[in-house]
Amino acid sequence: MCVWVIVVLCAVNTTQVLQMYNEVVRRVTLSGPSSLAPIIRKAVDIVRQTGRYHILVVITDGQITQESATTKAVIDASSVPLSIIAVGVGDGPWNTLERFDARLPYRKFDNFRFVDYNRAAAKTKFPDMAFALQAMMEIPDQYRHIKELGYLEKFQARRQTQQDETTSQGSCSPVPQCITKNSPIRFTESLRHRSSNPL
Repeated sequence: MCVWVIVVLCAVNTTQVLQMYNEVVRRVTLSGPSSLAPIIRKAVDIVRQTGRYHILVVITDGQITQESATTKAVIDASSVPLSIIAVGVGDGPWNTLERFDARLPYRKFDNFRFVDYNRAAAKTKFPDMAFALQAMMEIPDQYRHIKELGYLEKFQARRQTQQDETTSQGSCSPVPQCITKNSPIRFTESLRHRSSNPL
């Protein structure tokens, strides 16, 4: 079983992610086998359409059974400005997701983070903060690599060209704008700062 939440840049705190999860979970039928490939491909399509950086949060309670399709989707997703966070709830097993996090080759940057929710939130005074820190820990480095690879400019330029072509043809379907005061890097850095006190 998997539940997927696509987090646009303006949803950068755990409360907003949980609100999105609560909205989505009521409309889905939970079942197996588990493959992350369809939702990763959908997230890649959204990134290409909007030309913006996105974070995909996947909440799953079990092992990935369609490993080759998911592997290919994660590798392909490293060609766009997208970070993927997989959150394991329940008892797993998690070996495939842990391998994706640690050793998946052929990616243009490390775009995948796995967090075992129970392990991250256990034995801590502030479980929500501990989990958020673990989940967002790699976002600053991922975002930095995305900028170094020129993905943001490339996809924004491509989106602008598409809008210009659409406008010159007489029709326009604007993409909703998402404005935030906090970048994902500032948000994660503030979590790190707050967590300097023992959890």
